[in-house]
Amino acid sequence: MPTDIFSFWEQIDPKDKIHPADKDVFNRVRHNFDLRCLPGAFVGPLRTSPIVLLYLSPGWDQSDVDEASTPGGQQRYVEQRQGYAPFPSPDKYFGAWKWWSERTRVFGPWEELQDKVAVLNIGGYHSKKFRDYSLLTSLPSCRVSVDWAQLTLFPEALAGHRVVICLRSASYWGLAKDKVFGKSLYATSVTLGGHMHKGRLRDEIIKKVKERLKS
Repeated sequence: MPTDIFSFWEQIDPKDKIHPADKDVFNRVRHNFDLRCLPGAFVGPLRTSPIVLLYLSPGWDQSDVDEASTPGGQQRYVEQRQGYAPFPSPDKYFGAWKWWSERTRVFGPWEELQDKVAVLNIGGYHSKKFRDYSLLTSLPSCRVSVDWAQLTLFPEALAGHRVVICLRSASYWGLAKDKVFGKSLYATSVTLGGHMHKGRLRDEIIKKVKERLKS
């Protein structure tokens, strides 16, 4: 049985910057993550969202460091890790809202997507530029993300119960790029910023997402 991703992330204390399962690895290796930030592998209502976007790892902003030491920021992460919280609005967390709203605006207004789209990352730690590909297999938290996706999320997409779109590092998720798997599991080519390249597959994905949102 795969480790439940929500139970896994409930094991971390609100103030912790490293998941307990990852501590031994971080004690042994050098890396480029900013461990002053709070970790978390997903954003948005991952338990229930009909649309899930797959990325690699959270980016970095000074606000990620600043809020990590505040009760409000810590509580936001607690709620986020439970898997029900909607994507943040601009008044709640502008940096995160700007990032996700730019990448989802092809599907509709952010107000209509806030509680219907989730992002799942392989990694849960912030960095300005991701360089630590070797840690994707050694960090237990990364293995939990991939295992849960492959054994729980992907079957739901293959059956058409969710639309899952890989927008970064398809091979690390176990997917071939520019392919459709089953009814609604997609791996498409993207820009460096994580936006879909224009073309037939992008048009198909947008159509599928809009249909799923209406159903």
